[in-house]
Amino acid sequence: MSANNPDFVPRAWQAFRAIPDLAGVDTAHLMWLAEHVRWHVISAGDVLEQPFKDGRIIFLVAGEIEVRSTSPQGKELLLGDLQQGQLFGNAISCHVPPLLAFSAHVTHSGLMAVLDGKDTQDWLALDRSIVLAILQTVSNLLWRLMGRVVEIGMFNVRNRLHMRLLSLAQRQGVEHNQVVLSPSPTQASLAAYLGASREEVAREMSRLVRLGLLQRQGRSLRLCNIDGLMALVEL
Repeated sequence: MSANNPDFVPRAWQAFRAIPDLAGVDTAHLMWLAEHVRWHVISAGDVLEQPFKDGRIIFLVAGEIEVRSTSPQGKELLLGDLQQGQLFGNAISCHVPPLLAFSAHVTHSGLMAVLDGKDTQDWLALDRSIVLAILQTVSNLLWRLMGRVVEIGMFNVRNRLHMRLLSLAQRQGVEHNQVVLSPSPTQASLAAYLGASREEVAREMSRLVRLGLLQRQGRSLRLCNIDGLMALVEL
């Protein structure tokens, strides 16, 4: 992760207008924020260790990040991904159970701003609109995690894979009932997201290829029939 670079990193408060949850925060408080954060350029492959410590907030101005948890035995679960325009952290310094190890993996290069613990508390004290912005973020993340719990608890691995592929397709943008995911999500990352084994993912991916719903194209993956994939989820 690159440190502050005043010749490269924009310090304008307008960068925070790219974050929907800050829409209700007035300009003066965004200017205060821009003056107190540390700006970082992030590159694909960077790992942010212990991203939820010290009461800090991280603003993902551009890029994408995957949040993962690793058990003491080394098993990894991909909790979800953070898209451009989201913020995350531990603003009120909640206790994190010691057996839970979290890390944040940058999948798409971009820019983030980090507000340290004391500055976070000072920022929250400026105006209720800022507190409401944090509550909105927490609520959004909570419901996303609730959705993950429901998926894992109520659907088998096959259906969870179909739903994940459809989610990636919608994010990419479907045209003429098709979409190309490039680069293709790896079987390891899909397995970590689904709470499954790579073998289970590989078997179902091969079945979808045989059904004509998927095509492997080098490092890309073509979803050939989005409606057909949706029909499988509904069965």
